[in-house]
Amino acid sequence: MKKLHLSLLSDDTDQSKKTTQYLQSQFNKLPGLSITIHNVPTKSKLSRSTSGDFDLVVSSWGADFADPINFLDLMTKNNPTNNGHWANSQYDRYIEASKTTDANNRTKRYADLVNAEKVLMKDQGVIPLYQPATTQLWRTNIHGFVWNPAGMSNGYKGLYVTK
Repeated sequence: MKKLHLSLLSDDTDQSKKTTQYLQSQFNKLPGLSITIHNVPTKSKLSRSTSGDFDLVVSSWGADFADPINFLDLMTKNNPTNNGHWANSQYDRYIEASKTTDANNRTKRYADLVNAEKVLMKDQGVIPLYQPATTQLWRTNIHGFVWNPAGMSNGYKGLYVTK
């Protein structure tokens, strides 16, 4: 049986190393597949990813605003962040409709985004691995903190304490 050798590119952070080691251990269980890890400094990973110098790459994206388009738009054919050059014309049509003809109809726009994600997951244009989360405990007398649904805080501006 011929063996397929692929390289897995990622950052050299502790979290990235743990992730790539886990992925390697799981991929290597598949018959005929061998994975080599390349954990490199972030700038090198970004450069190699942008230039297409990878077989597999672990990347991340943090939402800038709380809307699915923030993630889904990344995988359109002409998006410069689509470093794997995955393309699906039906996917692009759903994304385009969500931004144009259906943009003012919440129900249709949401259906476009759901359908686009179904295409993306069926084709495995990208494979979501995990989503980070934050847990915080706040004393009941601290008020004014605004938590953005995209996961970013407004800092501590506007906080106040009551007795």
